[in-house]
Amino acid sequence: MAKKVKIAFIGCGGVAAGHLAQGFKDFPDVDFVGWCDPIMENAEARRDQAGRGGEVFVDAEEMLEKIRPDGVYILIPPYSHGEPERIVLKHKLPFFIEKPVAIDMKTATMVAEGVKKGKLITSVGYMTRYRKGVARAKELLKKQKPVMLHGGWLGAGPSNLEGIWRWWVEKDKSGGQFLEQTTHTIDLARYLFGDVTHVYAVPVRDRRKRPDFYTIEDASMVQLTFANGAAGNLYSSCCTSQSGTNPGVSLSVWGTDMKVEFSGWQQSARIFLPDGEEINIPGEDNIFACEDRAFINSLKAGKNKGILATYEDGLKACAIACAANESMNTGKVVKVAV
Repeated sequence: MAKKVKIAFIGCGGVAAGHLAQGFKDFPDVDFVGWCDPIMENAEARRDQAGRGGEVFVDAEEMLEKIRPDGVYILIPPYSHGEPERIVLKHKLPFFIEKPVAIDMKTATMVAEGVKKGKLITSVGYMTRYRKGVARAKELLKKQKPVMLHGGWLGAGPSNLEGIWRWWVEKDKSGGQFLEQTTHTIDLARYLFGDVTHVYAVPVRDRRKRPDFYTIEDASMVQLTFANGAAGNLYSSCCTSQSGTNPGVSLSVWGTDMKVEFSGWQQSARIFLPDGEEINIPGEDNIFACEDRAFINSLKAGKNKGILATYEDGLKACAIACAANESMNTGKVVKVAV
């Protein structure tokens, strides 16, 4: 591969802006060759933000036929998944995809099968895996048995139901807060404790007056059973006011001889060990750069060079969330599909 990696974007909204401002800001070995978004102005805005040229498109198929990038960034809402991935798979291109990878298991499984068949390099935007505090906790857990974990996302919910927030509060578009937002904590739980076999979820509704199109739960509690026998409980709330934490993101993890408290968007880690030992590891400011660099390095090498979350991880996180949604609807314990 040439010294510079050619990257194209499918989806040029706010998440793409975040990657450009943080992850790609200091990457001299990347050429942006294509920008695709159903809204032409979004594609033009991201091209202008990057300041490195590239062609603008509203059709992904046309873009990939014309420019032939080395890799693609798929940064789209949950309800849009399926067709963009099908096009990327058709062209046998490696891709980075933001979470959640799908709103349903049919779509996620279709993409996973295509990735496996094409032996493609993939990366999913679970950037928390790249944090030093998470790496230290994972290393320490190897020397003991995981016991339990508890955490999630706590907030008051959107006040302005426009733009992203309009579809975010529609269950058939976002999949709900647990699938769309708490997915970061779902993945962190899996990364530290391993696969989940069963879930039981309780929804909380009608806590606040909402417009008719507001169909997601106000909150939920999801019990996790891990394959190794450990247990977890993850919460989500978009109806609770808070102070002192913004956003209200946290996870407490217990092993047989340790406790870890992850807090805030940066997931700063406070590790408690026997004999009063305490380790504090602040979360990194520019974590997008870590995951983006791993993907670019892997494209240059033609193999995984530091990617910590592949499409398979995205599939498994999606499976946990979809099982939780099913449990909320049925009131039953649900077996996780993968």
